[in-house]
Amino acid sequence: MESKIIQGNSLEVLKTFPDKSFDLVLTDPPYDIGEELKQIYHDEMMRIAKSLIVFMSPENQWLPPDQYGFWIKPISTKNTSRRYSRFVEMIFFYGELKWNADRHWSQYTNVFADLVEGETEHPFEKPMSLIKRLILNHSNTGETILDPLLGSGTTLVACKQLNRNGVGIEISPEYVEIARRRLEQQTLL
Repeated sequence: MESKIIQGNSLEVLKTFPDKSFDLVLTDPPYDIGEELKQIYHDEMMRIAKSLIVFMSPENQWLPPDQYGFWIKPISTKNTSRRYSRFVEMIFFYGELKWNADRHWSQYTNVFADLVEGETEHPFEKPMSLIKRLILNHSNTGETILDPLLGSGTTLVACKQLNRNGVGIEISPEYVEIARRRLEQQTLL
């Protein structure tokens, strides 16, 4: 399976893809973007993909979804000096969501409690086990998955491990390099 990383502004790159050119978009956008930018991202991602899975904060939700889920994060004292910490993130599902019913029923909850394991190179990295579960539940071997806000590359590493084609877009040269290194390490295993 192929993995491709594109360094650039995701909104500009998204405009270059033909309609429905991806089987799934799976992404974790910044949680502080405004309503207008959310609408633009949403429209572009729905144009180019058959289905879309988006992580978000409960305080700044995207457009109403077809289905939704929750990631219960581990308890932490991080960022609790002046406010309560957020221990739940939402996952919104849109479009022609594929449903692989051949998996064990326990894989289909809409509440996930996966943990990030090991050292991370991105402050908002999602658990590999959660990303893999979403990919297995909602795509088939050989399909193509896009993460237009790639970060450190967790989605592409999961795609490679699960025999999916992966495309990622990332504006930060630092994170592009981290994602490339993580993909190369998967080749060596």
